[in-house]
Amino acid sequence: MSSLEDLGDVNRRDQDDKKKDDGDKDKDRQATVADANDDAEMEDAEDEEDVLDDEILGLSTQDIQTRKRLLENDSRIMRSEVQHLTHEKATMGEKIKENNDKIANNR
Repeated sequence: MSSLEDLGDVNRRDQDDKKKDDGDKDKDRQATVADANDDAEMEDAEDEEDVLDDEILGLSTQDIQTRKRLLENDSRIMRSEVQHLTHEKATMGEKIKENNDKIANNR
């Protein structure tokens, strides 16, 4: 995608697909309700109004790619941090177990 017009086209296609899918869902829901006479009808979750934020629509392709890279880097750092903390927790658990064994042996 090289321009804002391309982003606009993608957004319009997504909205058109969403409208088409909503029509299919209504038909499916009516068929399901007709089949399940005594079953309770489930409510659909609220639809997201804007998939793309206005701020993102106003950005250039390069800015969007930069934000994407920043988010990917942040998620990679967070995964690494979770891994580190999980390892540290396991290490501390082993030390606690060893110390409890030492305490039990010294009694």
